[in-house]
Amino acid sequence: MIIDAMRLIQLALQRYIREVEPQLEPAQIVIIDNIATAQELGGTNNQLNGHVVMSLVNLQEETTLKNGSNYRLENGRAVYQNPPVHLNLFILFTVLHNQHETALQLLSRVIEFFQFQREFSPLTTPTGSGMSQNVRVILDLYSLTFEQLNHLWGTLGGKQIPFVMYRARLVSLEVQKRQAESPVISEMNLNESGRG
Repeated sequence: MIIDAMRLIQLALQRYIREVEPQLEPAQIVIIDNIATAQELGGTNNQLNGHVVMSLVNLQEETTLKNGSNYRLENGRAVYQNPPVHLNLFILFTVLHNQHETALQLLSRVIEFFQFQREFSPLTTPTGSGMSQNVRVILDLYSLTFEQLNHLWGTLGGKQIPFVMYRARLVSLEVQKRQAESPVISEMNLNESGRG
């Protein structure tokens, strides 16, 4: 489900950038990759150069939805199953480009796209085959303090380059595995024997 949410966002952003910047090369501008693997900007073997790179940098459980029910009624029976885990994904959108102006222009396109469209699902973004149809993601701009920026780029092992971070809410993960199943209690009988 995590990769489905990432791909859904990638497809929509790719389509938008192609519409507003048709002259840009390469054809696949938006890629999902680990920005920490990027070589020094401008290096000859830097495969991420010229791209908007989507990197998952953190996961967080959405605790407000944690206390869901662990049973439901299905065909007249009680089905016991742990509730799904609801996640917030922290996605870093980094623009690697030899020309700093082009990098800033692409970063602006990313921000304006998410201002225009914040919610993503297979209904709003046509997807390829094999993607879950239950994905629904809402993106919010997530601002970091200077201290957090220092820690983030220090952890990623590189110099800071143009980026923006978004929190993608709510990605739900649920294994379709039942723990137990039983008939529903529909009546109670009290044994009154022994009363005189």
